[in-house]
Amino acid sequence: MNLAVTVQVDKTGWPDYLSTMRKKPELPEVEPVRLRPILGIRPGIIILASIILSAALMLFLLLVLPGIVQKGGYVRFDLNTVDTAIYLEDGTYVGSTEGSVYYLTHGEQTFRFSIDGADAGSVTADIPHRIFLTLFSHKVTTISYDVENSDDIERAVRERFLSSVADWSKITDYDERYHFPPLFSSFAHNAIALGFDDISEEILYGALHVTSDAMREDLEAALSQLSASSSVTYSSPELEALVRGDAIPAPEKAEETIRATGRKGSFFLYDGMTLTMGEGDASTFPEANERAVSVTVGPFAIAGRPVSEYEYALFVEENPYWSAANKETLIADGMVDEGYLEGIGLSTSVRSTVPIRNISYRAAEAYVAWLSEKTGENIVIPTEAEWTAAALSSSGKRYTTSLIAVDDDDTSPSFMMGQLWEMTSTPYIPLSRVSDYDKAIELGTAFPYDDIIVKGGSYINSAEAITADTVGAVDRAATSEYVTLRVGIR
Repeated sequence: MNLAVTVQVDKTGWPDYLSTMRKKPELPEVEPVRLRPILGIRPGIIILASIILSAALMLFLLLVLPGIVQKGGYVRFDLNTVDTAIYLEDGTYVGSTEGSVYYLTHGEQTFRFSIDGADAGSVTADIPHRIFLTLFSHKVTTISYDVENSDDIERAVRERFLSSVADWSKITDYDERYHFPPLFSSFAHNAIALGFDDISEEILYGALHVTSDAMREDLEAALSQLSASSSVTYSSPELEALVRGDAIPAPEKAEETIRATGRKGSFFLYDGMTLTMGEGDASTFPEANERAVSVTVGPFAIAGRPVSEYEYALFVEENPYWSAANKETLIADGMVDEGYLEGIGLSTSVRSTVPIRNISYRAAEAYVAWLSEKTGENIVIPTEAEWTAAALSSSGKRYTTSLIAVDDDDTSPSFMMGQLWEMTSTPYIPLSRVSDYDKAIELGTAFPYDDIIVKGGSYINSAEAITADTVGAVDRAATSEYVTLRVGIR
């Protein structure tokens, strides 16, 4: 059955929306825009081609053009040695071999190698001219070369290690400004690579200069390298004791009466003797500087006073190379520094007895060589042990607090304590007294890269702070207004 429902809606009061709606305006008909063909080619094809060409140009600019413009390539060197300098054939310095990458002109290049100034050979290699992707990828060419040992190379490597160890031992604390280089490790690496036979003395010398944790760690790393190689002799009983921390037992400080046995002109004579130098048993640096050690000295003589300004003037008069007027040359030759003879008016017409100052150890060596020739005696710079023996013989004298002083006691040398520090010929080896002292000094004499020991203090030091055991050290080319020279005879 179908039902029909009729609903009536009262529209009274409803707005007449239909009558108020705006009619959509009728636009005039126009012809569609069509781009005209160019040279008979449809515009769409031209646009597509332009996009493709632009993309190709961009790829060319990014991927190809940099390679075309560049004049060289990147090179890394792979050598069997470290600390090796690289030069071009024309002498231009390139860099070192330690893993660095260098940009060099493409084409055939000849490279020369040098280890600490010694010629280490050369190699010729082609630096390829790569074009693609050079902006994003620096493909590196590796140039390999094996350095072969020679007398010059071996001498240079050994000397570089010895002098560097002596220099770096003066710095006892390292930070970012003073980064300790791998001296021991580099030396061990090159010794193994070049086939050195025996480096035991060099390694022991280096170990005697370990004055910081950084140096000790480097030494341990080098010993590990050498132990793993087993091709180079490097160990010694002294080295093993140092590594273990076994210090030579310090002797007891004995009451020793030392006297001069006679006179020879202005020199005091001493018989050979064994004495205890230093005091205490400290075994760590720097306290070990004054550790007690037993030393034996042969017969010697020592001057009653330091070399005077007048005596040094006589030397300079006959050797103008050492004059103050020649200071620039002396500095260039590594003989002195800027303070040489500063404030000293040398004169051979005025017999000044004031001790000479501001001369270097190298100048002192030249002076004693000249004096030996003049006198026919074996004039020397006293060793630390000889100086100490002479100082003990005059221990009853007061500490001298002036450059100009008088000593009425002529039974022993004058002004040993105070006045000015006095040079000795003994090299400063930091750990010499915790090891075999004689061996340490023997090495320091054979390898002359250390400072020299000075003794006795000066007039600006406190008498309470300085004893005959106090150890000072100065560079061999350094000068000081507080350091002088006293000569001896052997």
